[in-house]
Amino acid sequence: MAVLSYCQTKHLTIMGIPITGSITTFQQKLLAKNYRLAAKENKSLPVGQREFKGIFSGHDCALRVYYFPDDKTVYKVRVVIDFLSASNADNAYKEIKRNLLRKYKNASPKMGSRDGHESMSAMIIDDDDDILGFVDLLVFEGDDTYESILVVGYTDMDGSAKEEKKHTDDL
Repeated sequence: MAVLSYCQTKHLTIMGIPITGSITTFQQKLLAKNYRLAAKENKSLPVGQREFKGIFSGHDCALRVYYFPDDKTVYKVRVVIDFLSASNADNAYKEIKRNLLRKYKNASPKMGSRDGHESMSAMIIDDDDDILGFVDLLVFEGDDTYESILVVGYTDMDGSAKEEKKHTDDL
């Protein structure tokens, strides 16, 4: 039986970018992939969050990067894609799920549902049985403008452990 380990030198990636390091370096890598800062949205975001606009899996999206304000280290990324129809959101969900499970063949997915749509949460494990982090994929009902919203969330294992420790220390 394989023993899963938590390895601090490997990180979960999004579009080939490791979810770690400084927000400045992460931002440079996103800009090199034709993302742009969402200037209007960033004015209202708290310190520790930065939003970008771009294309994810062939769809216009908002990509929000979460970083620790004290050391500026990136630990989480959330991609949000708005759809005018629930069927388009469900089709994109299926495509992205298939791509994620192909990319992370050792993932440990758990299926659920939200707002009548399938959802997935997966622990991401590499070929060496190291836990890289977590990916969440879900569709939920939108507001009056958009019928459905698809969210892909990536949380790096190092960041998850640090975030959990911060919350525990605050208690």
